Amino acid sequence: MGLREEKKQRQRQEFLQAALELFRERGYEETRVRDIAARVRVSDATFFNYFGAKEILLDELALAQVELFREVLSYQLGVTDKSVPERIVETMLAAAAVIATDREFHTVLWTRSNLFHSSGVLRQRTHEMYRVLRELFEHGQRRGEIRGDTDPMQLAELLIAIFQFTTTNWLIGWWDGREALEPRIRGALAVFLGGCRPA
Repeated sequence: MGLREEKKQRQRQEFLQAALELFRERGYEETRVRDIAARVRVSDATFFNYFGAKEILLDELALAQVELFREVLSYQLGVTDKSVPERIVETMLAAAAVIATDREFHTVLWTRSNLFHSSGVLRQRTHEMYRVLRELFEHGQRRGEIRGDTDPMQLAELLIAIFQFTTTNWLIGWWDGREALEPRIRGALAVFLGGCRPA
């Protein structure tokens, strides 16, 4: 990568970091493009050279979340001293803990970004995440820890659906809001993984 490309990448990261800070400080709705540009000490025009709108920044932040989740799953593929169900629970609870520490921001990220309506790079990264999760289920099937009569990709889809809907309902306050996210996720995983046990 040349110096010019490195500078562009660094500038993109500065915009993303500034947006994340401002979204947390002021809220998404109250943050304007000019605020983000000012935080980076550039003009609005420079911002628009990188991002067409504030919403695109939100999608970039969603992409970073998908990437991080995929990396954690890839790491879990190499773990040998825990069962696949244990690794799945560990991963999903870690993701829930991250979300719970910044509920306001994640509510915006989950409800306003294209995280679940992905296209382009976000769609590609989401497919890669599913591929890694499928491999983890296949690994569990080979070890006799996960029932072998179910398509591992379907298991991956079901797991993500359970996590997505449980988390979204918690974020938007579907319940009375007193219960923490992690126990809700742990309970949902117990039901799901119980059904995944070999007969």
